[in-house]
Amino acid sequence: MDKARNDLSAAVPKFCLALEEYRRTPEGRVRTSQEMLAAFFPHDDKTSTDRILKYVPQDVRGPIIAAWGIRGIKAALRDTDEKVQTVVHDALIAGDIDHTAFEDGLAPETLIRWVPLADWWAFWRGGKLTKQAIHKALTTAYELYLFDARWFLDTVQGRGGALKGTDVLSEGLTKEDLTAWVRRIHEAGDGTPKGIVAAIGWDKIVGKTANDVLVAAIDAMVAKVGLVLSGPREPGPRGKLDSHPEVVPAIPIPASALRLPDVVERAPVDEGAWSLPPSPPDAAEFDQPSEPTGPVSPPPSEEGINIVLEDELVIGDRAPSSAQAETAPPALPVPEPAPVKATLRDRFPFRPGGKSS
Repeated sequence: MDKARNDLSAAVPKFCLALEEYRRTPEGRVRTSQEMLAAFFPHDDKTSTDRILKYVPQDVRGPIIAAWGIRGIKAALRDTDEKVQTVVHDALIAGDIDHTAFEDGLAPETLIRWVPLADWWAFWRGGKLTKQAIHKALTTAYELYLFDARWFLDTVQGRGGALKGTDVLSEGLTKEDLTAWVRRIHEAGDGTPKGIVAAIGWDKIVGKTANDVLVAAIDAMVAKVGLVLSGPREPGPRGKLDSHPEVVPAIPIPASALRLPDVVERAPVDEGAWSLPPSPPDAAEFDQPSEPTGPVSPPPSEEGINIVLEDELVIGDRAPSSAQAETAPPALPVPEPAPVKATLRDRFPFRPGGKSS
């Protein structure tokens, strides 16, 4: 036998199994056998859709189909999913099996073990939920630790969210009920959420609270445990363990969106160009001064003679030679300063051009 889709020893499948068994009792009958057939094998005179038998392994469904009397046991064990769907559809149209036989053939354990649980929950939740069914769902989930008392008191709401927690539970209680509730809390000496819920009891909670409030709490609980579908679902391969809905795939990100911004490549800088003090300038450099290619600072250890110009403009006493200018890094564009008339007489004994002042 293939590995079961749902492990009946786990809490969520246990919860579903308890409700399915209760659904087949007179007090828990929220969906009829006819509604079960319409949900899991919808059909008309010409077409049908199999939403349960294709998930059941051949060695499990073969005896079920043979018990319906529509196929021999050897043939039923060999039939493919498509053949089973055709045989069952023909038998339903011919009246060889009906909705009661269909439900009886699929026992609660078989149904919950192999059907996608989100599909089963949609079927059960779509029924007419009575106080008995709501009570069964809440108490079963609470006993299986699918939620605790604190979560319940934090989640239950009434009057569109205006009432929460104990205010919701006490709204429908009489004065005698409230007095008895407080007395039990005092006698137990337990004011925790668990003690508060135990003091009032699930019978009183379900009996005195509106159905829509309790059903909203149940819906929040099944969403918390992953029992509801998060999106469109395609049938998976039979025998795959899948007690929770499939995860919606992530949206692929195009490669262009992951490109790093373009980096402007710069010419490598020769950091050793100024490792030695520059050679003294020739007198010709003052006759025809060259334009500097960028701001150049002398090494910190060298004491250069600066020329102080007007408006506190400082010009280094040396300009880079032509060889050094060729190896210097490219200068960044800087705004040209306003023309400044230099005064040289205070700090320098001769004028540009080599003539003494």
